[in-house]
Amino acid sequence: FLEHMLFLGTARYPDPGEYQEFISAHGGSHNAYTAVDHTNYFFDVEPASLDPALDRFSQFFVAPLFNREYVEREMNAVDSEYKLGLKDDARREYDVLRELVGPGHPLGQLAVGNLQTLGEGESDIREDLLAFYAKHYSANLMTLVVLGREPLDALEAMVSGRFGAVQDRDATARTVA
Repeated sequence: FLEHMLFLGTARYPDPGEYQEFISAHGGSHNAYTAVDHTNYFFDVEPASLDPALDRFSQFFVAPLFNREYVEREMNAVDSEYKLGLKDDARREYDVLRELVGPGHPLGQLAVGNLQTLGEGESDIREDLLAFYAKHYSANLMTLVVLGREPLDALEAMVSGRFGAVQDRDATARTVA
């Protein structure tokens, strides 16, 4: 759910389709996924558009909007992804594995949410989302990889000015006992 909401506008680029349109218009693609131990956001774009693409991408982690008007739509999108996976054999195997691991292990947690797990109607899901973002999206827990044709000093300049603004909340990484 958080992945979906991050793609829908930032303070600098408030149009919810702007990022996707920019990446597509410049020969690229983008996506994200959440694994047991991390979430990965990624994109590719034609080389000449790397700098403005990084500007747009960085804003997800600097000033996301999490607009209330997209909450229900994205909850339904997550629910649709969940329902699509119900008949997938690999997903079913993973569900069995989740039942076999020890209590509290991250592998045992729900991999894909749905309307029920998102607490449809039980609380203000946007407020929950903001709290989760503030707790877990911290510069000290993040890693960025940038590959480009530019010299390393030029790539570093593109990155440091933009991603240096990502807030360091001194968050603690989740661990398994």
